[in-house]
Amino acid sequence: MADTETTVHGIPQPIPREQVTGTLQGQYVRSLWKSVLLILVLTVLFVTYLLMKPGGPNQVNLGDNLTQGLLEAVGLLLTLPLFWHGGGRGRRFPVPFTGHVAPAGTPQRWVPLLLGLGILSYIVGQALWTYNEDIAHFAVLFPTWADAGYLGSYPFVLLALLLLPSRPLSADTRSRILLDSLMIMVGATTFSWYFILGPTILQGANTVLGQVIGTAYPLVTLVLIFCLLLLVLHSHDHAIRPVALILGLAFLIIVSTDSIYDYQELHNMYATGGLLDVGWPLGYMLVGLGAQALRVGIASGKLSAHLPAGGDASRERAGQSFSSSSLWKSMLPYLFVPLVILLLAYTVSAPGAGILKLGVILGAAVLMGLLILRQFFALRETLGHQQQLWEMREQVIGAELAREKAERLKVERVLALNEALTASRQGEPHAHILALGHYQVRDNQGLYYNVSLREVGEHQTFECECPQYQRQAICPHSLVAAALHSASEAPH
Repeated sequence: MADTETTVHGIPQPIPREQVTGTLQGQYVRSLWKSVLLILVLTVLFVTYLLMKPGGPNQVNLGDNLTQGLLEAVGLLLTLPLFWHGGGRGRRFPVPFTGHVAPAGTPQRWVPLLLGLGILSYIVGQALWTYNEDIAHFAVLFPTWADAGYLGSYPFVLLALLLLPSRPLSADTRSRILLDSLMIMVGATTFSWYFILGPTILQGANTVLGQVIGTAYPLVTLVLIFCLLLLVLHSHDHAIRPVALILGLAFLIIVSTDSIYDYQELHNMYATGGLLDVGWPLGYMLVGLGAQALRVGIASGKLSAHLPAGGDASRERAGQSFSSSSLWKSMLPYLFVPLVILLLAYTVSAPGAGILKLGVILGAAVLMGLLILRQFFALRETLGHQQQLWEMREQVIGAELAREKAERLKVERVLALNEALTASRQGEPHAHILALGHYQVRDNQGLYYNVSLREVGEHQTFECECPQYQRQAICPHSLVAAALHSASEAPH
């Protein structure tokens, strides 16, 4: 008996889902803070190394480049879909970071992977740079194939940002958001070209390829920042904002580092081993942290893959927030349109001509083209919303008409039943059996009508050929036939 009791008590008891979810969420949060602490420690160690510069210049440069690649690899590891196994009783429930919440087809599932591919491309560029500088000892390090790896990371990151919002967006909405960011970028780039970027490039590198590649770094990074900003502004889900803030900080560090590097490289001022080299690995480690934060949000349930099924209060707050901020959000892409037009008028009227004026004209033309495309997609989006509203209205009207029709038929059937009962009692029609399930009933006017029994499953229906039955599916003749059928089957 004692053995039996021991066996029964030794059977693992089911753990409540709330307890498992709470344990998982706590472990996920702790793992995220561990990643933050790891990034801080590695950054401090790297800064210390660059300040102390142990060894000769060649050893410092090699250590600098290798450390950058290793730290960026840490960011890559943070984006990987690692599996977590809890301790204690929760050890029996291995749950992936994306488990239980995000279905396989949701766009958020691909965001960490795309961010990881972007970091991987940058690591390839860093490896090529290390080879060119410390192994092959190339005299000219810019531009080289390493820049292809560096710049190749941006398309992956851009695509990840376009998939970042947790609320599903239509193709027209995503196109409009992309055009919004491009309009802002073209306007900012046009002003930067005329006042800052253009003069800097014209006074900097001697080759066209160097100018193009050097300019591409800050431009593509600014595109990512503006896309991220617009995605955050257009997202009404507050759960996505912590992820967006981490990625925003990462890209802010990257764009600042790229801009300083671009200026120094154009003026032959950049040298490996300075504190500027901390920016790239720190930025990409934060990108990896943003990918991990997205996984944490999905796994803990704070970031849903679909529209949250909130109550009326949450929907009301979302509606108020949207109505209060939708105007300035929609006007944001048009901010640079009048400014660029004024700049274009100034450059056209100013004496002289050159590449700066040509850049302003080109920027204004591109901005006008994007404006037309933006209006096209905005119109399509508006028409799509109107079509959805019209379909919803038609569904509501159809449901109301169907309900009214069902109610009307119900009332008509009740009235017809009452009329048939009254007529059968007053007229006392004569009826006789022609065959099994087939009757002939005479009404008060002497007319005979055939009534047939029809069985559908367990239900019996007496169908009459009179006009009243054809209209109302009931008549005195069918009632008399039903009574006669019941009397004939009753036991004697």
